[in-house]
Amino acid sequence: MTKRVRKPDWHRVVARLRRGVSAGDPQAITELGLTLFEGIQDRSGRAVVRSNSRYAVRLFQRSADRDATAATSLAYAYDVGKGTRRNTALALKWYRRAVRMGDSTAAQNMATVYYDQGKLRLAHRWVVQATNMGDGDAAVTAGYGCLYGIGVRKDASTARRMFQRALRSDCISAYGREEALYHLAVADLDSGKRRRAIPLLRRANSDGDYPQAQELLAQIIAEIAPTPCRCRRHLNGGLRCHARCP
Repeated sequence: MTKRVRKPDWHRVVARLRRGVSAGDPQAITELGLTLFEGIQDRSGRAVVRSNSRYAVRLFQRSADRDATAATSLAYAYDVGKGTRRNTALALKWYRRAVRMGDSTAAQNMATVYYDQGKLRLAHRWVVQATNMGDGDAAVTAGYGCLYGIGVRKDASTARRMFQRALRSDCISAYGREEALYHLAVADLDSGKRRRAIPLLRRANSDGDYPQAQELLAQIIAEIAPTPCRCRRHLNGGLRCHARCP
């Protein structure tokens, strides 16, 4: 018998979190901030909990010194100017604070800030930092940089190691995993290992949502497919070989 999962009663959840905020509970302060920063919507798009990003930012400010998630959220608010005036310097300050508290997302976001500013070497350093903190999606970005020379010297072998590291990570999105498989296949193609790239591309497009992988796979298969023999004996037998019969 399938167990039915109750939908959360968000009014009760918010009321409980507000009581925690009144009691000074840092976890409740952060959770209420996260809930109010974007708000909660049901499947039809109706607001179940209305967004209040300004109040959410004030909550993040209360707990950012001791909570990595709050620090990252506060930095993000300054980064994009949501609930407060945009301030890149303050965003970087709080991202750094969150990184020191162990949040790899903050390191990734710092890299994004520097990519946007055109500081590619600095951005790559922070992507590697996030990778070293166990972030699989960051490893994909680091590998991409090494493969194409973005913020770092081109190095296909390092790129392959980064993609393989991403695939071994437990902290990676489904999209990141597909990207790692695809670019690992590209690295193999660049080094002349076409047959090794084929299963990687098939895995990258296993659910049919990666057309680039499918197109590249079709191209490779067409290039390595044997040429039909044109002699009558082989045509009649339905055989194939790589060259004409004498």
